[in-house]
Amino acid sequence: MSFWNKIKQIWSKYFSQIILAAVVILLGIFLMKSIENNMHTKHEYENNVIALTSELETWKTKTGELVAEKTILLGDIDLLKQTNEELYDQVKKLKARPKEVVYVQTEIINEVHDTTYVMDPGVNYMKQNFDFSNQFRTLTGFIEYNKPNLNLSFTQDIVKADFTVAIKDSKVYVTSNNPYIQYNDIQGVTVPHYKPKWSIGIGPALGGGFGLINKQFDFYAGISINLNYNFITF
Repeated sequence: MSFWNKIKQIWSKYFSQIILAAVVILLGIFLMKSIENNMHTKHEYENNVIALTSELETWKTKTGELVAEKTILLGDIDLLKQTNEELYDQVKKLKARPKEVVYVQTEIINEVHDTTYVMDPGVNYMKQNFDFSNQFRTLTGFIEYNKPNLNLSFTQDIVKADFTVAIKDSKVYVTSNNPYIQYNDIQGVTVPHYKPKWSIGIGPALGGGFGLINKQFDFYAGISINLNYNFITF
């Protein structure tokens, strides 16, 4: 008996069992996918509750740099329209549809400078330059007294700051080399990246094995439907 005749014989003899097995497999796939989707939906909901209710946290690294940490929303950009329409409008102006959006609100609290200039009695004019610059700010100018007027002018007022932003597991981490930076708020959204546990494969198959029907080792060729579950993903 030829190989294809064996296939036809097995097909006709076990047709109902094969169809039943296929239906059971498809129902199992649908059920597992539904459970997986529900788990993802629950995870996003719990994450977004935290993102909308939690406060910004700050901590320092071993080298003394301040780090701001905040959970952001899980979803797509349209989710911003429901939670932060102003930020959503700003993103729309970019004419892009990014997968991550982070908004950081900061303020800079620089050093307080207090300088006293003493003028001799009878002086009607004086001009004194000042320079309060440091590694993170350039602040220069002059004070000019021309009796009875006193003029304060700034020639340079430049603030220098580098920011590093990282996103991991829907959490945003922001740090700067400028120690005078104060973080007030972090908001944003990131598209969830799920690695599916369940996978379906359909395609041609070649192989060999011991058959439970003919009780012998044989090679086979055909189309296979595979349902796989990944316990560990990389």
